[in-house]
Amino acid sequence: MVARFLFEVPTGRYYSGVPKRPTKSERRRQILAAARQVFGRKGYAATRMSDVAGAAQVGKGTLYEYFSGKEELFSTLVVTVAHASMEDLMVRGRSDDPIETLRNAVTYIVETALIENLDLYRLFFDFWGVSAAYRHQVQEQLADVESALARFLTELLRDGRRRGVFRADLDPAQYVQAFTAAVDGMSLRLVILGQKVDLRAYAQTLQLHYVHAILADPGLRGASLISETPE
Repeated sequence: MVARFLFEVPTGRYYSGVPKRPTKSERRRQILAAARQVFGRKGYAATRMSDVAGAAQVGKGTLYEYFSGKEELFSTLVVTVAHASMEDLMVRGRSDDPIETLRNAVTYIVETALIENLDLYRLFFDFWGVSAAYRHQVQEQLADVESALARFLTELLRDGRRRGVFRADLDPAQYVQAFTAAVDGMSLRLVILGQKVDLRAYAQTLQLHYVHAILADPGLRGASLISETPE
């Protein structure tokens, strides 16, 4: 996955016994990978820039060449992961079949947002409470990602309506609002209330409500489109 690849710390390649100097983009990825590990282990409030520098194996001065402080470092981490996940969805989820594409999208979003990146959700609430100066900046950057997701789903739903596989009365804008609210609402329950939820089963529930229920063919609506049983 793009999101996972993005945060793998790059290893040095050697030529004639001399390590290749990392490019600025490689160094940035290395720092973000280390930051995610340190934030996850220590929590947002307890993490210091020196902790991240040590984990990234760079000097503290080098760290400040890339990020002005902990707030910018963390906000960049969150936005970068969000952008990478969105790009991955648009590449991996595409299919000639609108139904299959929507099924892939629903599953991918649950697995990415609520399983793979749940650690960032938890940290984001801590960040939001103590970093008021960065809220507006992060809101604007995440709004770009949400807009991209909305466009992706809206175009997919309109295509499905044109091709007669989704219901003619389907309102893409309302669908997007309801679906994203379902995912965001579950994240709140997981993080704030600490509820234990079978997220694989939750993904199946979303498939029933956000895929099966909008199919134009009543026969398809009554059939199971879930090919795998979660463990």
